[in-house]
Amino acid sequence: MKTILISGGAGYLGTVLTQSLLKKYKVVVYDTFYFKWLVKNKKKIKNYKNLKLLKKNITDVKISDFENIDIVCDLNGIPNDPSSELNKKYTWLINYGGRKKFAILAKKAGVKRYIFNSTCAVYGHNDQLAKENTKKNPLSTYAKANLKAETSIYKMRSKSFKVNILRNSTLFGFSPNLRLDLVINIFVYSFIKNKFITINGDGMQWRPFISVNDITKIYHTILGNDKLPSFIMNLATFNMKIKDLAQKVVKYFKGKQHNIKFNNINFDNRNYKVGSENFKKYIKNFKPTLLNKELKLLSEGIKKNKLTYDATTVRMKFYKKKFSL
Repeated sequence: MKTILISGGAGYLGTVLTQSLLKKYKVVVYDTFYFKWLVKNKKKIKNYKNLKLLKKNITDVKISDFENIDIVCDLNGIPNDPSSELNKKYTWLINYGGRKKFAILAKKAGVKRYIFNSTCAVYGHNDQLAKENTKKNPLSTYAKANLKAETSIYKMRSKSFKVNILRNSTLFGFSPNLRLDLVINIFVYSFIKNKFITINGDGMQWRPFISVNDITKIYHTILGNDKLPSFIMNLATFNMKIKDLAQKVVKYFKGKQHNIKFNNINFDNRNYKVGSENFKKYIKNFKPTLLNKELKLLSEGIKKNKLTYDATTVRMKFYKKKFSL
């Protein structure tokens, strides 16, 4: 049985991925555990005896942390554009310096494959369909640090150290450690709570999307195929204008056009659509989860867990507290 180390494995995506991978692998979650769901619920998780929790910051990593580790899934870092701007120096320390050092030591320790969780935000504002070799235009500290980290780590690839760079689209979907600062998640929460959705700007900006459940399926495909080479891959199951997305969410809840409002003060300058030849090449016969099914799981999870818009669900609020801003 392979042993997988997931750095940042107690986060939004990591909490879902960890539980899923335990079906087939031993899992070590390397995390600061700012968000406590895994710690509090460890013994309720299926196959929890195959789960080890290692409480450390990636800046404190040692080569011994990778003993008996076959594959690393690096999900670490300050997680979005607004949070990254609160303390740019710290963002660079973690998202670039910390993640690069983590990969260097993993390679030295004999890890066979390194899966780096990056972002399609590296494309920033782009009028054409962005593929892996499209010119990058990162607009935020978050995107810039991730691009520099993925570039450095991809150069480390070799026959014995496969590197897979996964540029995630905007994530959505339910997780026990839910984030309400992602566009689909906040649209659903806002409609449940207030019966309306607010769009920043005119909503004509394009954005790619993928659910946490679909990314988890992609990880299973990569982890289960030792013959896969190193590659850079965009991950998106659909592209959509924000305005059209809001209309789909409102329609799901049987709302009307008047349930959508526009904020003409806060504009979102990011605008990009993504595609991927490598996705078609390496992830065969992939069937994404239907959007309405994800909306159902998301809305049920929000209601059942009585979630609120606070520092536990909004990363900018959390990091404002951490940095005492």
